[in-house]
Amino acid sequence: MAELPKAPRRVKSDDENMEKIHAAARKGNLDEVRRLVEVGVDPTLANRFGCTALHLACKHGQVDTAKYLTRVGDVLTSWHGQKPLHLAVLSNQLPLVQALVDGAHTAGRSIDAQLNECDEMALTEVGGRPKPCRGQTALHWCIALGDDYLPMLRLLTRLGASPTAKDRDGETPLMRAMEFNNSAALEAMLQEVKPSALRLDFLDAQGRSHLHWAILSNEEQTALQLLEMGHDPNVEDNEHIAPVILAVRGALVRLTAKLLEIGDPFIVQSAPFHNGTTMMADRIAWLPYVAARERATEPEALRLLAQDKQQVIQLMQEKLDSINRSFSGTGDEDGGTVKKKKGAPGAGAKMKLAPSAPIRSKSTSKPRLAKK
Repeated sequence: MAELPKAPRRVKSDDENMEKIHAAARKGNLDEVRRLVEVGVDPTLANRFGCTALHLACKHGQVDTAKYLTRVGDVLTSWHGQKPLHLAVLSNQLPLVQALVDGAHTAGRSIDAQLNECDEMALTEVGGRPKPCRGQTALHWCIALGDDYLPMLRLLTRLGASPTAKDRDGETPLMRAMEFNNSAALEAMLQEVKPSALRLDFLDAQGRSHLHWAILSNEEQTALQLLEMGHDPNVEDNEHIAPVILAVRGALVRLTAKLLEIGDPFIVQSAPFHNGTTMMADRIAWLPYVAARERATEPEALRLLAQDKQQVIQLMQEKLDSINRSFSGTGDEDGGTVKKKKGAPGAGAKMKLAPSAPIRSKSTSKPRLAKK
């Protein structure tokens, strides 16, 4: 049986050199780091936790040292779950991140993959908010950490970080910005990146699209903007819930009207809010932010909420009536009258069926033979 190759043995001199270059990088002693590299010390030497000189330079904000180390060595290891770029971003030093990018370009290496790479940190909260996460990109971090990291977010997007790069749970920075109600970050990402560079078709682990996230986060204007950018209005999540269903449940009048205008009529037919012909308000499970509006104490706020609810119900009823007219032959989906030729089949009265009722075809079975 062939023996497995053995890992290279670590010698004492390696540990000594590692300690020297690590200490110099931590302090930002560029002359000492350069001298050690020139005499043959490997700049990517890592300790048993994966920490290299570049990790330490980024951790402690040593810009010039980090730029030099990026040029002379490609670090692929993680230190406590994070790569050098993540550490540089968390330090919130724009020159440090720019130095890493410049150093990689000087060495002829692409930085794009690193800009969109997830770290390996499993968390239960991010930015002081409960959020289970198994690993996220630098943009995700900037969004969670708030307004102080907005300049860093803008720099990352200009350098090539994608607002639709997924974290390890399938959620994108755009989704995270909507979830955390970080409107400044959301606006910045949509401004900095061309729509053609965004993967708006990406879904999270529950099959929810960016449009689903916008509605669930009460971001009606963002949802309308996503539709203008070409987002699919009919995409359903893993529970077969389409955006228009959520828009009704959110009492979002403008968005409901738009989705009913451009969406698939079958989604309206199969909606759980009606009995086939009539909308039934008691079947609508309003979203949490609608319930929050119901707890308002100002009469005007309650009046506006009741008005929004009534309007989305009326919009759905009008669309349902239009669909039923098209099925019954008395009108088209736009409310127009359908004229039939005299004597044409079906010119008489027709039985009205619920939109979801199956239409039985004529029997094709053979006639029974008479008993002899």
